[in-house]
Amino acid sequence: MPLERFGTTAFVPGEVVHVPFVRAGNWVLGTGLRAVLPDGRPDLDVLRKDRPLGVAPQAQREAEAIFARMDRSLQAAGSALSQVVRLDQYYPHAHNVDPYHVARKQALAGQVAPSTSVIVDALVNPGMSMDVQVLAPTLASGYAVEALGRDRLNVPSTSGYAPCVRAGDLVFVAGQLARDASGALAAEAMVPPGQLWNGTRIKLETDYLVQQRLVPALAAAGSALDLVLKAQVYLSHAEDFPAFWQAWSRAFDGRIPPTTVVPVRHPAFGTSAATIEVNVVAAHAQAKGRIRDIECEVELPGPGMFPARSFDGLLFVAGLMGIEDGGACAAARTDPAAPYYRDAVHAQMTDVIAKARTIFAAAGSDLTQVARLIYFLPDLAAFRSAHLAWDPALRGAGLPFTAIGTAAPALAPDAGLVVDLWGHVPG
Repeated sequence: MPLERFGTTAFVPGEVVHVPFVRAGNWVLGTGLRAVLPDGRPDLDVLRKDRPLGVAPQAQREAEAIFARMDRSLQAAGSALSQVVRLDQYYPHAHNVDPYHVARKQALAGQVAPSTSVIVDALVNPGMSMDVQVLAPTLASGYAVEALGRDRLNVPSTSGYAPCVRAGDLVFVAGQLARDASGALAAEAMVPPGQLWNGTRIKLETDYLVQQRLVPALAAAGSALDLVLKAQVYLSHAEDFPAFWQAWSRAFDGRIPPTTVVPVRHPAFGTSAATIEVNVVAAHAQAKGRIRDIECEVELPGPGMFPARSFDGLLFVAGLMGIEDGGACAAARTDPAAPYYRDAVHAQMTDVIAKARTIFAAAGSDLTQVARLIYFLPDLAAFRSAHLAWDPALRGAGLPFTAIGTAAPALAPDAGLVVDLWGHVPG
């Protein structure tokens, strides 16, 4: 069955049409959830900028509105809050996190799914506190949601999320940092104090995170590294990417699952000293035979990576950038002597869409089946330029998107756009 859309709203008719929820087979994905009205503007009754007294903090009010909408929308799409298996949150300020956690615990009755929280520079609605993504199986799937790993991994008591859950034959692991039982960055993940060199910091941090955090979490749910379908990596020092990729490649013996690497500004994570956070989706060991590696000729940010993997109707796509030959694609390269004659972001997105089309086709799908689209941009002023690169018919029908401002250095000059895509392969 093709992708089904729910709650489609036109922020700018014909140009920016948002689809907040989609059903892709047995799965419901919500993307770009903020406390906004149908036209995309902030809900002033929630914000109460002129009436701040006698109510909960603004971030908590926003979160309550988001979860109320999430509840209604999941039900409309055939799921429920009790089925939530993954949450991703982006905040422009760290002080928004705890009020959000209060509302999240209330909404989910304390059974909080694996979560990733990242501090970013900006959201598409200035002055708002958070942008939330959610994933849940349908009730009709019959998948039981089983929280696992609490006996193997510590989590912050204030957030209370499960380190990992299993639903059907999919395993979801929360965002992991290289921290020890105290919540601080583990000593093994750092160059020893007083030494200028004795290992590379990002490699030490990555190795610890993989072996002491991801591997135990996956094992608790009956999975393993070779069963990872997709990873999201947030780096707070973009210059660490080459060394990170060496450690990441070594962890997977050179067969790297689809991975999106997003540069963000430091500090960006719950443990302020941390420079990397990683979450993963994986298959259960008993379902290994159902993993399909999608291989095609597209240039990706790092070597040795599968462009995508498909599993039970979901398409897990690697992070895409407008790059070629290790740098920005030719159309996006700026001439310093004539910098205003090209739209570099539009060119990058055109290249990304071409790559996505190739990947979806190789998987037996097409771009009408995009289930989640996240633009990560150094400057959100370029969002509209990137979004208008889509085919007008597809854009007019609506896309399940959000856009996040990172204000971080690009992984490559003139190539600051990173796109995270999920898709559906109709059965």
